[in-house]
Amino acid sequence: MIQKICCFLLLVLVFPYNLFGDALSDQENLMKDLLIVDYWNERINDRLPVTYNNLLQGGYFAMPSARMGREGEIGFGYSHIPPYRNYNLRVQMFDCFELTGNYRIHRGVKDPILSPFGFGDRSDKGANFKFSLLSPEDSQYELPGVAIGFEDFVGTRDFYAKYLVLTKVFLEKNLEVSLGVGDGRIHGFFGGFNWMPFRRSSWTWLQQLSISAEYDATPYRNKDFEPHPGGRVKRSPINFGLKYRLWDSFDFSLSYIRGDAVACSVSTYYNFGYTKGFLPKIEDSLPYKSPLNLEPLGYRRPEETLVPELLFAFQDQGLALLDIHLYYNEWSEKGLRLNVLNETYRLESEVRCRLNHLLSSIIPADVEEVIVVINSEGFPIQEYHYRMQFVRLYGAMEIGPHELNVLTPMTEVTYPNPYTSSHILECKRCLCNFEIVPRTHTLFGSASGKFKYSLGLNFYFNGFLWDDIYYSVLIGYNAITNIGNTPGFDRLNPSQLINVRSDIVRYYNQKGFALDEAYLQKNWNLGKGWYARVAAGYFEEEYGGVASEVLCYPVDSAWAIGVSGAVLKKRTYKGLGFTDRIRQMRDFKVTHRHNFIGSQFFLNIYYDLEIANMDFRVSVGKFLANDWGVRNEISRYFPSGLRLSLWYTVTNGHDRINGDTYYDKGVGFTMPFDIFYTYSERTYWNYNMSAWLRDVGVQAMNGMDLYYLINDQRQD
Repeated sequence: MIQKICCFLLLVLVFPYNLFGDALSDQENLMKDLLIVDYWNERINDRLPVTYNNLLQGGYFAMPSARMGREGEIGFGYSHIPPYRNYNLRVQMFDCFELTGNYRIHRGVKDPILSPFGFGDRSDKGANFKFSLLSPEDSQYELPGVAIGFEDFVGTRDFYAKYLVLTKVFLEKNLEVSLGVGDGRIHGFFGGFNWMPFRRSSWTWLQQLSISAEYDATPYRNKDFEPHPGGRVKRSPINFGLKYRLWDSFDFSLSYIRGDAVACSVSTYYNFGYTKGFLPKIEDSLPYKSPLNLEPLGYRRPEETLVPELLFAFQDQGLALLDIHLYYNEWSEKGLRLNVLNETYRLESEVRCRLNHLLSSIIPADVEEVIVVINSEGFPIQEYHYRMQFVRLYGAMEIGPHELNVLTPMTEVTYPNPYTSSHILECKRCLCNFEIVPRTHTLFGSASGKFKYSLGLNFYFNGFLWDDIYYSVLIGYNAITNIGNTPGFDRLNPSQLINVRSDIVRYYNQKGFALDEAYLQKNWNLGKGWYARVAAGYFEEEYGGVASEVLCYPVDSAWAIGVSGAVLKKRTYKGLGFTDRIRQMRDFKVTHRHNFIGSQFFLNIYYDLEIANMDFRVSVGKFLANDWGVRNEISRYFPSGLRLSLWYTVTNGHDRINGDTYYDKGVGFTMPFDIFYTYSERTYWNYNMSAWLRDVGVQAMNGMDLYYLINDQRQD
């Protein structure tokens, strides 16, 4: 008996020990595995911060490195580099392509022609790009990065340079070292390093401090490479100093350069391309879940009950129902046709997600087919054919969203048969929508690159008349401007073409409120991928008239092709009238041509390269100043809705600047406003700036382009 009791006590004591010991051992192993995974995740994603030089290129102080920021970043900065003051812009279109622009002010050097007229010190603008052949991050820092670059490759090219640079990152040492060779202003071999000695310190405020030094290969004493007399002192080729990053958004730099002067810079950057917004979208509804109602149509759920259910459910999801048709198909199956207006979501996948949840939750069980038509600016663009048997499988979680989307592809728009369908809802489109958006006008209007701006607000009214005619009214107000009494022509190289654009400063000089645009536009879907539009009214500050366009853009095609044209009258500098006079310079003498009627006609070809999130546009035809040629435009679009664009135009206008033929070129971006909102919206801010305010290769605004109206609804 005593032996049995002892065995029982031993079992009671040992078994729990083994049980809990094994459990504790499993927990310890799990924690070890999680720590190992966390370590390798941190190791894989560990990246030495990129530092930027005084021109906002990846680099040190005056010299570049092979490193650059992440695609989608936009940076702004200011640097004081005696004897210059620089205003800098950086755009990272791809991980391997960095584009920067600089506006240099030559302190203490007057322009002999322009300074007496209020243009200030002599200045210069330039653009630079760097292309990475191999990034250090591509090999997890095992191999050095390799990049080629060109500085000041357009314009006067006073600071032109080209270079090849290699950069090796020693991650464990928190160090990067560069070695390169250049030609032009960067003359011969150069090098530099950046060391972050406290990067892994427990003192967080010291982690982003770095020590930098470089061998500066700029031949400052040579007048051919250094235009400013005050910058031709070089006592040492070694530049050194400190850099500091604050809140992972602001960069500060203090350095001693040329053995002669102290330089400093400050800049900021943000990844607008991949941002989900500065504020969470707390006002957006979650995809529809309840109330769930699959009751068939009948006396317990009549049409009068179904209509408000659909209206309120779609409205809650940010989608507007324009009309509903109840119809019977060729197999006598009951179907619903829903015309939907999407003014909320930028991505087609988000619209599909909302539709999938809605249809699986509130469509009557006796409905076998649903057609959803997506509308924009008064015309249908595309539609989806839902077989409800697949939608109900989705609602029962037997298939996923990808399978459902494959089974319900996007198709061309069809139209209901009036003999087998009936209207059960018809809504009027919004009569008036009001928005306030920034008003930004910038230009470089003289041979030394003088920057002029006019900033203010636009009060934007838009809506629909007679249900499908779109109208747009834009009232502008100037708040801050330095244009003042700036003359409307280039004092050094006045354009010899008819002044279809270079006199626009006369329009920007208006005080108070101005009617920037007021036009009507009617759009049609002609079927089988063909679209058309006509527009008439005041299209911009400078022109009004009539315009039309025809476009072929099938839903399953990355290509689109169309023709567009406009006949335009020039607006008076003040008021709402038109004039038939247009200015034309004869050398430096102002003359005018009478009976002017402007016209522009183009063959437009578009290609959307979805795999790279890029699209291309080529426009061939007649420009506003009666010059013929081709405009090439390339754009990169991002998940946030940001679009960055570059263009280059070649025409037979033979415009001359400083003895060289000038071709219009420039940059632009489209920024979604909802990154600043707590809700989703499809409103954008558009900004474009040419390298020079000239009259060659000019296209006047003439309403909304069909391609971008349609493509915007198909972006995913």
